Amino acid sequence: MLKRTISGSVYVAVLVGFFLLRQLVDHTIFHILTGIFLIMGTFELARMLKPFTLKGWFWVYIVYSVVFFARYLLIERFYSGWAWLFSLSFAGVMIIITSVYALIVRTDRKTFLASLLPFIYPALFLLTMLLANDMLDYGFIALLLAFVISPLSDTFAYLVGSSVGGPKLCPKLSPKKTWSGAIGGLIGGAVGSIIVYFIFRPEINFFSPVLLFILIGLVASVVNIIGDLFESYIKRKAGVKDSGKIIPGHGGILDRIDGTMFTMVFIYIVFLLL
Repeated sequence: MLKRTISGSVYVAVLVGFFLLRQLVDHTIFHILTGIFLIMGTFELARMLKPFTLKGWFWVYIVYSVVFFARYLLIERFYSGWAWLFSLSFAGVMIIITSVYALIVRTDRKTFLASLLPFIYPALFLLTMLLANDMLDYGFIALLLAFVISPLSDTFAYLVGSSVGGPKLCPKLSPKKTWSGAIGGLIGGAVGSIIVYFIFRPEINFFSPVLLFILIGLVASVVNIIGDLFESYIKRKAGVKDSGKIIPGHGGILDRIDGTMFTMVFIYIVFLLL
């Protein structure tokens, strides 16, 4: 428990540090954190899926993650606003190449799907984090909401679920998750979103900003649960308990940001439409 608390505190301190540097120095500094998530997350996923993917494709995924991140930074610097299109096209090219090769070697469906996944997850999910960071008006709030809602939703879900118990939410994927915990997670997400709003008071083009942030918190919490279950599904299929061991007591990078990534996609879309 002590090890888990210490490593969790260090992780939070790193996040706070990057948020401060983003605000006080330059917003692009936050891209570094996203790049770390992207490269290390892809490494963890590729390692988990190595027995199920195409032979020799492990290092293809690692190189892909590095190039994907570097490509975004380079394109965004010289062609601001178009980096997302080049990033999506790069992912698409790699998916096509992998698909053609899989057809040539006549791989089975399971291997084919497993071989495609690392080109999509976590790269394309974290692309929205890069894009949110570059938003002029709502970048800070969008990022902050994702990193506040997700952990608060998880915390409330754990506290309520362990105290109340009850029917399991999805016993085949995550035996410890309960419906009562899921409801607690919704409350936690809404609370986190409201806290962010009342502390920073962002100017939002919506008839009721408070209602908007409550809805964001509730829906984002649902998306956060989906993200948790999605990674649980991958780990169960891969036969592993954690995605990695880089955060003692917590697991790997993917174990920490699985729900946050899904939440970020939703929050980015919301603020893109405002």
